[in-house]
Amino acid sequence: MTTDATTLRLARRLTPPQTERRDRLREAARQLASEGGYGAVTIRDVADRAGVGLATVYRYFSSKDHLIAEVHAAVSREVVEDLTATPPPGSSKLERVEGVFHRMLEAAAADLNLSAAGIAAVTSNDPATNDPEYWRETILLPYLDTALGSEDQEDREELAEILGHLFFSLMIALTSGRLELEKAKEIMGRTVRLILRPA
Repeated sequence: MTTDATTLRLARRLTPPQTERRDRLREAARQLASEGGYGAVTIRDVADRAGVGLATVYRYFSSKDHLIAEVHAAVSREVVEDLTATPPPGSSKLERVEGVFHRMLEAAAADLNLSAAGIAAVTSNDPATNDPEYWRETILLPYLDTALGSEDQEDREELAEILGHLFFSLMIALTSGRLELEKAKEIMGRTVRLILRPA
């Protein structure tokens, strides 16, 4: 297993039983984070809930932050899958991008404990969790792709970076109780309109 910052994923191919065990650990961590946030997730409690030994957890995840970041990434992929299956409505890319980020904020607000745990993990000093390139390539760009599809957008990566920074700050405000969901959506929508409105 690699702990290099270039990936959150395992560098080796897993057998079906290993994949099932890793997914069980991830689900145990997700449940604990939903119940009590970042502080409720310990490697020992994850191992106990998943019915494995401590050493088994460390075969798949280098640290608590690595494990929670993997949960965060898995939740993000679920949102991408949902957006792909039911894309946001809108006749313009502005409307569709706004719809994508509204859905992302709604997903974050649906489980604030879990979202706060994800933020804590990805902002830690653990090199297995805090590579911005990973999050842009595997999370933010797929989000934008569901809105833009094959539509020409030359600055798509730059757009993902800028909107990603705003989205992350709104996630922090949501999970800390400084903003309500509707206000966060209003700020996100206003920014998207400013950036993407026709010249």
